[in-house]
Amino acid sequence: MKARANIVIAILFPLVGFSQLSDITEKITENKGNLNAYIHEPAKKTTKQVPLVLVLHGCNQDADEIARSSGWNELADNLGFYVLYPEQRGVNNMIKCFNWFLENDQEKDKGEIASIHEMVQYAVSTYQIDESRIYIYGVSAGAAMSVNYMACYPNTIKSGAILAGTAYKQVDSPMKSFSEMREPTVFSDENLRQKIYSQDSLYKGAFPQLIIIHGNDDKVVNYGNGEVLLKQWKTVTKVVSESTKNVNINVNSPKITRTDYKDSKNNSVIIFYTADKWGHYLMIDPGPSPKQGGEVTKYAKDGDFFSTYELAKDWNLVP
Repeated sequence: MKARANIVIAILFPLVGFSQLSDITEKITENKGNLNAYIHEPAKKTTKQVPLVLVLHGCNQDADEIARSSGWNELADNLGFYVLYPEQRGVNNMIKCFNWFLENDQEKDKGEIASIHEMVQYAVSTYQIDESRIYIYGVSAGAAMSVNYMACYPNTIKSGAILAGTAYKQVDSPMKSFSEMREPTVFSDENLRQKIYSQDSLYKGAFPQLIIIHGNDDKVVNYGNGEVLLKQWKTVTKVVSESTKNVNINVNSPKITRTDYKDSKNNSVIIFYTADKWGHYLMIDPGPSPKQGGEVTKYAKDGDFFSTYELAKDWNLVP
């Protein structure tokens, strides 16, 4: 029995060490949305304030899996920033999707949105975090919930990366979510703008930079959802020019184009990455190079393009 116990310990401890996530759920005392919370502290300790990246997983995933597949922890160790992982519970959603489509979870200071914001506040008050450099990243349902958070707390987030997500308040019920994901309604500019300002009609501040990554062969969340989100964000940013270029990656990789939408100061207020003939998968590039990373899983595929690293570059996390 003792030998078997030692084998179990030998197997489990490397897994725990690899995930490198600290459970801070008990610290989120109000937790209106009943979520779990984990944080990854960078390996290199510093006395200066550093950025924070929120990472929201997709359906049928958890914090550990999105950490492994995305490679955010390894980048955090190398570059020196914190990573916060909100995690859905099965009691809230049978397949562990964030409930981005429920009315109560689209409103400021309510439901899961409130829990995520409480996590951010706890992290800022506990760790050496630069409040001006907080970013949010989400895939699929986590992407849609990230949009909700950006709309509800725009002055908290510097930039958000939405990988196969939807526009804010695109739906208001579970049944509508399925049809809208497959064929989104293209609302008018004014309607889309009103949805964002529904949280604070008098808000005068800036909205976070938006980065969209979407495959145009996505059969789960139709590519049109990325286009509607782009249309919505244009209503709250002042885009004066746009330019498109091909992203230089390996010859066998999917063709990726990047379109920058810039304001009058030449800042890219919106960036849209389109992956040609790419489906509903996180695009990664496992390997030893500093520009490579991620782990192949059911929801992450090797596309010779480490999207996590590219986003870290867009956010100036890479020196």
